[in-house]
This record gives sequence, structure tokens and C-alpha cells, in this order.
Amino acid sequence: MHHLGQVVIQRQKQKLIEIVRRFVKAGQPYIIMDYPSKKDPGHHASWLGLSTVLKEVTGRMPVLTCGDSQSIDEIRATPGDAPIFICGWSDFGDLRAGRDDLRCRLMWKYPDRTIIQMPQRVHFANEALKDYTRRTIGRHRNFFCVTRDDQSFALARANFDCEVEVGPDTAFGIETLRPFDADPLRVLYVMQPLGEDDDVDIAKARSIVDGPLTNWINGPDSLSRLRMSSIVSSALRHGLSRTAMLAQHREDVARRYVEYGVRILSGAERIITNHLHGHILCLLLNKPHIAVAREASNLHAFIDSRTGDSPLVEKATNASEIFAAMSRLPYEIGGTWYKSSRPMTVGASIPGPDLVPQPSIL
Repeated sequence: MHHLGQVVIQRQKQKLIEIVRRFVKAGQPYIIMDYPSKKDPGHHASWLGLSTVLKEVTGRMPVLTCGDSQSIDEIRATPGDAPIFICGWSDFGDLRAGRDDLRCRLMWKYPDRTIIQMPQRVHFANEALKDYTRRTIGRHRNFFCVTRDDQSFALARANFDCEVEVGPDTAFGIETLRPFDADPLRVLYVMQPLGEDDDVDIAKARSIVDGPLTNWINGPDSLSRLRMSSIVSSALRHGLSRTAMLAQHREDVARRYVEYGVRILSGAERIITNHLHGHILCLLLNKPHIAVAREASNLHAFIDSRTGDSPLVEKATNASEIFAAMSRLPYEIGGTWYKSSRPMTVGASIPGPDLVPQPSIL
């Protein structure tokens, strides 16, 4: 069956590779920071995609991986030419405070290191925090900021004295995913709780098009436990180094949480989501889906500028639009995709370039 998201996915991954190659080459050591602190499959997809791209470019594992709560003093023991890549699963500036922000801590402690913030939303809770971040970046002089959306790009370019670029979410580094065997399900709602910025109340939609609802962000604790398979894999490939074992363990845990999310999505014929990573994983899985969010939302802006040329996704801003969007989604019968009861012509005809040119000052 033809993958209706493949063109979009390949385009995003190639952009990630281009970004990474500016800072590392084959065989060069590197560091990955900000391992996800939550059990959200989407957050772990960002880590797994970044890890995958860095390994493809360098041909090696990281010399160090760190979570936000972990001491960053271990960086001193790593090679001086190892750039620091910060995974972009969380918002930059929103829930962190001043000196406690991982990026600021890294810039103050390692003024001579190259630090790269990988694609991420930038949103500051207050002006004081933004001013502190601006001063810290200006003092460091070797910080590179990659944003995930145009609004964040505009904010960063206007306030940060550093190079700024727009790039795709690192989850695209995973490329395509295969669904698991699962009982068929007509519709699945993957929604974050009401009260979030881009959330829409879909109670009316569920009363007409019934389907189970999951927030999916809390995977089982058992997925994060150290397993013998991680130790053996690391020992065979990299020896008994503690840092290599920890890097392998974190990559394996990220893969397990992504697989957990894939299992949830696998049986559904149609998925309705307000999660950015719900949208991205649906693309990777070749799943038709509806991205529901308010007008001018970050989710819809992301789709308009990056992924909207895939026929797998339709947008909706309220319950009534969900029904109309459902009718526009393609469906598959016997390995052939159909839309409006007609077979789809797929392949090279699916457009390749971004719908909106992505700004950059690099």
C-alpha cells in the first residue's frame, strides 16, 4: 500500500540532516541533552528521531546523554569538540524560570561549547524571563536556535543575538512506522485535556461519531525500566562504558514509548487529534486523521507550512467541521487508496515543496 505521507516525511528528515551536518561530521563526538521527563510517546518520538539522525550523520552513539534534572557537570569530561544538541520536546521559556532553564545553565557553564537548540516552540511566560534569556544568549555567542514554527522564529529572531532557523520536529527523523496488528476501530480520539491553548470541545462530535478517547501521555512505568537487552546491545557494540549503556537505554526506552503510541493508533481507521505529535505519528503510520484546533492555532500553522500537502490530514476548528473533514479523508480498500469513491493517483504527483517557504538567516 502506498504511503501517503512519505514525500512529506522524507522532506522533513532531509532538512533535519542538513541542520545536523552543520555541526557534526562522520566520527565526531556529540552530546544530546534534555531527555524527556514525561511518559508521552510524542516527546519520546522527538528524542528517538534526533538520536536516529545524529547516528546516521556521525556513525556513532553520543558520548553523553542528559535529562533536565541530571547534573550537567559530566560534560566537562567529554571531548571539547563535542557539540551539545538540546532535544526540542518541550517549550522553550514557557514553564522554566530564569537560571533553572537547562539552556541558560548550559550557556553559563560552558561558554566555549557549541550549543544547538533543536526545533522547538518558543514562548515566554513573562518579559523578565525573555530578557534574561536574551542576555544569556548574547553573552554566550555560540548558541544556535532552531524553531519549530514561524511565530517562534519571529520571536527568536527579534530577541536573540544568535543564528535562528526554522526546522521540522525531530520526530520526523524516525521516518515511516509500521502499525501493529489490532482489532479494527472506526474512530479514535487522541486529545489533550480541555484548557490547553489549541483545544476544542468535541463532546458534540463524540455524541454523533462515537469512539474511544485517550490522552495517551502517560505510558506504563514498566517501559522505562532498564532491561538486559539494552546492556547486552551496548556491551556488544560499545563495550562496558557507563555513558554508552545509558545512551542505549534511553534510546531503547524512547523506542518503547513510541511503540506504545503506535499500538494505540494502529487499529483506528480514522484518528481525531489535537496533539502535534499525534498528527506527526499519524503521518509516520500512514493513518488518515483530522487535526482539530482553534483558528490560528500552532497546530494548524504547523500543518499549513509543513505537512498539509499530504492527503492524510484534514483540519477542523469545531465539531461540525470534523464531520466535513471526515468525508474528505482518503480510505484504503485492498491496497488501493480512494477519495470520494474514486481511486487516487499517488506517487510523484503528490507535491514535494513546502506550502510556505521557511524563513532562515543561516
